[in-house]
Amino acid sequence: MPLILVDKPEGPTSHAVVSTIKRALGADKVGHLGTLDPFASGLLPILVGNTARLADEAMNGEKGYLFTIGFGRETDTLDPTGRVVAEAALPTLLTATLIDSALNNFRGLIEQVPPVYSALKMNGMPLYQHMRATGKLPVDIESKRRQVTVHSMSCLDFTEDWLTLRVVCSKGTYVRSLARDIAKTLGTLGTCIKLRREWVEPWHVDSALKVFLEPTGRIAPPEIVELKKACQPPWNVAPKLKRAALSIEHKARFLSGNPIEVESQKLEWIKSEKERGSEGDLQVLAGSKVIVECDDAIFLCDLDFSQSGSYILQPRKKIS
Repeated sequence: MPLILVDKPEGPTSHAVVSTIKRALGADKVGHLGTLDPFASGLLPILVGNTARLADEAMNGEKGYLFTIGFGRETDTLDPTGRVVAEAALPTLLTATLIDSALNNFRGLIEQVPPVYSALKMNGMPLYQHMRATGKLPVDIESKRRQVTVHSMSCLDFTEDWLTLRVVCSKGTYVRSLARDIAKTLGTLGTCIKLRREWVEPWHVDSALKVFLEPTGRIAPPEIVELKKACQPPWNVAPKLKRAALSIEHKARFLSGNPIEVESQKLEWIKSEKERGSEGDLQVLAGSKVIVECDDAIFLCDLDFSQSGSYILQPRKKIS
């Protein structure tokens, strides 16, 4: 079952997009990677069937966002859907040089305090549930301070009211927190008023299926022909993993989930588009995770080597 890249519009929840795709495909299991808030738009990878089992392997790469900070106000959610909790004067005499100097504080390895309205858990419950239930957290939000990496950040446009930036960052970065903290560095308060996810390594939103809204605000069901054209094979969910094909004689044991010792010539490595133009054999290390196909069965496997140099495959997750 496939991977589908969707360009989510502003307004609907990520869950609503998933439900629309699920109904259109008539599929039993459909999920997504990396929730986008309703006010946000952009790349939402949709996983159909057992491809969801590759979620951990898929979300470790870089993310890219286009976002706008609205100056002068801070909301409790740090986005435009929240309640205004503080106001400040707009920044004065903003220049490109001043902005870039401020952004230098947020490039590289940084520490972030996440929004109090987020899915991080405290005492076994997401922070947003604590806030909605009682209006406060059981422990100070500072206890959730974390390190993230901002690989690059650049200013695209600005006025005294707002600032638009493009950022490439590590997994776990909260753009809403970046907006709050950058505004404070510029001497004011701020809220993330627009957010678009452009990049989830290695996918870009430009190659995603566009989803549109009806006049009622509901998601228009995508054409089934376009939806099927947008489907990608399951191994594309984790494109950094090596792929191999196992001869069909091993299928029964492969499906049983037991370890398999395979002579090197019985395992055919499948090169990716990038690897096809390179010289030499694929380098696969002991302890690697690999995707292995055997007839119509596909598993995520742990790979090791026997003393004789044969491969040892341990099937872990059935993908298809």
